[in-house]
Amino acid sequence: MANSDESLIRRFKNGDEESFKELVKRYQARIYSIVFAMMGDKNDADDICQEIFVKLYRSLYQFRGKSKFFTWLYRLTVNTCINAQNGRKRKLQTISLSHPVGESEQSLVEFIEQDGENCSIDILKNKELGMKINSAIDCLSDDLKEVFILREIEDLSYRELAKILQCSEGTIKSRLFRARDRLKEKLLPYINNS
Repeated sequence: MANSDESLIRRFKNGDEESFKELVKRYQARIYSIVFAMMGDKNDADDICQEIFVKLYRSLYQFRGKSKFFTWLYRLTVNTCINAQNGRKRKLQTISLSHPVGESEQSLVEFIEQDGENCSIDILKNKELGMKINSAIDCLSDDLKEVFILREIEDLSYRELAKILQCSEGTIKSRLFRARDRLKEKLLPYINNS
């Protein structure tokens, strides 16, 4: 039987370092997925994930359990990503929806060259659509991008998002509506031409 987050946190606060390692194992893939989606760069995602778990280690004693642990951890994750984006003042690179997190990115040209004659038109269209989606998501403002990623890619509920982003569910719904609307606006010409 797996230990609850609360049990692991309690054990950590009592000096059990192994319980922290278990928390990291439990959440590292989801945290990496969020960070990679928000930052769009594998190296940035690696660095920021490490920073998040160092911050978690240092601040876990302050966790009082007033919210669920994953809500608290996701808020830490989102804040760390926003701080990194603001600190670097650079255009974010696109995220990959056509590859699982961690695989190297390929351009459409590399994809064609790699697969040669075995590459079907449908695969190319899907690859191109993935690139268009990446580009459209990248153009969203930070507040719309984070809501879209956490809802559509991480599948968090409106309630979870409201807690993580510290705003009302109505605000979450509004931001998600605007994000979807902007994505639809950007992708509609491509979808109509295919």
